[in-house]
Amino acid sequence: MKKNNLTLNDFKNAIVWSYTRVSTKDQFVNNGSIETQVNKIKSFAKENQLIITQEFDAEYESSKRINTQSTLKELMNKIKNTCVSKRPKMILIWSPSRFGRAGAEHIQLFVKLRKEFNVYLYSISTDNHTFNERAENEFSTQLLYAQKENFNRQDTVIPGLINALENGKVFGKSPRGYDHFGPRVSDPTKVQAFQEIKINNEGKLLKEAFKMKIYKSFTDAEILKWLDSKGMKIKKQRISEIWRNQFYTGRISNSLLEGKYIKGSWEPLLSIKEYNQLQRILAGSKQFGIVKISGKEETPLVPKFAMCSDCNDTMTAYLNKSRNIYYYKCNSCGKTVNAASSKNSKRVGLHDQFKEVIDEFKFSHELKDLFVAQLKKIIDTEMSDLSEKKRLASIELNEFKKSYDTMEYRYAINEISKDIFERQSKKINEAIIEKTKELDFLPTKKSNNENAIKYFLKIAQNPSKFYDSLEYTQKRKFQYLMFPEGFHYSIQNRKYLTSKTNALFELTKCISESYSFEKTKTHPQKWDGSSLVAGTGLEPVTFGL
Repeated sequence: MKKNNLTLNDFKNAIVWSYTRVSTKDQFVNNGSIETQVNKIKSFAKENQLIITQEFDAEYESSKRINTQSTLKELMNKIKNTCVSKRPKMILIWSPSRFGRAGAEHIQLFVKLRKEFNVYLYSISTDNHTFNERAENEFSTQLLYAQKENFNRQDTVIPGLINALENGKVFGKSPRGYDHFGPRVSDPTKVQAFQEIKINNEGKLLKEAFKMKIYKSFTDAEILKWLDSKGMKIKKQRISEIWRNQFYTGRISNSLLEGKYIKGSWEPLLSIKEYNQLQRILAGSKQFGIVKISGKEETPLVPKFAMCSDCNDTMTAYLNKSRNIYYYKCNSCGKTVNAASSKNSKRVGLHDQFKEVIDEFKFSHELKDLFVAQLKKIIDTEMSDLSEKKRLASIELNEFKKSYDTMEYRYAINEISKDIFERQSKKINEAIIEKTKELDFLPTKKSNNENAIKYFLKIAQNPSKFYDSLEYTQKRKFQYLMFPEGFHYSIQNRKYLTSKTNALFELTKCISESYSFEKTKTHPQKWDGSSLVAGTGLEPVTFGL
């Protein structure tokens, strides 16, 4: 079929394929659905003795760019991989605009169809085709006009959309946890004259889930299990999206806003400060990994915390079903100790012994001022070091940003190629992100440390009582807060052996000992090796219980 002036009659009894497309639901409902286009094309083929062997139907596919038209890509691949004898002579479409609205991109595509595969296009609603150069020129004009229509819509519609967004209007569905009321919602029970977004029952559960993640260090699996027990099922991938969705802070994020966030009119589930804290938690878990807090509430000292000092091995726990008593057991020597004390048990349980040990770090209220003064000296030293760290990190961050701006300028004036710019700017952006994270993790407010001191004083005045008030996950964190390397216990001698202790608790202990030795006028050595003031090296005071 190499004629220069082809007509439709030249394709009688030829194999043809069809391609139909609608880009939005509104077009599907109001502008003739895929089914309507298919029926019209089939009638046209029958009238003109054309044999349709393949149909390609693209629902809700935008054609602003070819890369968004997956069905059109499928069609092109099918032509490429089909032998010449079974390859179509023509592709029937409804109109040029249904083929695409990307202008030059779609023009190149139909030229490729003709030159490489000897396949032509035909629009049944407009009679536009690509049978010859003159026809191709007109077809190209139609495609360019369709692209111009898109530009005109953008010029008139997008400013209105931006204005609506800046006034707090939400487009599309609200995320899980909210009910969306307004004039254009699909649920007839939620139709009303003005837009309104309200927290529903799922939102109340998500609000609690955010607190569990931020303040109680629950894992995603634990939170999903808790939500499931409340009748709310969420997939693992979806909970990750929820943690990162700015909508829950009461803010609107949209590509049209170019990175800006606009305050919405709905009630948030968490504050912006809490959101930022959550992102730091997520960034830290991705970078360093979260230690999974496993075990049973009845035996919170395992796994991997209670250590048999006789064998230097970890303990496990088990339930004696006949006696209904929990025991801790050494993995090496097999010796056991009862977990809880009871009237029938001959010896005090390990739980009570653990609480007796942590109460050794208790100090009286009259020592409060001495402790605070000592701790503030340590924090002042640490904060001065942190200020220098922050200053140096800020300088490095600014240097990275200057490098990026310089490279962007050189790319703009064509000093460097696009490939070099994308490759090198990616590295600089990664460095900027890492340096920004580093700055975010450096404490900046002394007041935060003072609040933490008050919180620590509450713990130190009665450690065992505070420990009893915690739920299981918090108990496990508190254990490692006090004894970072585990709790060493001799099952054979039924006795706690000295374990490495958190510096803060050591400080309370040495102050209490100093106070008790005052009558003898001796000066015991402090936890840091000095006789008066604790040294540097203590991390800023933070608690995540």
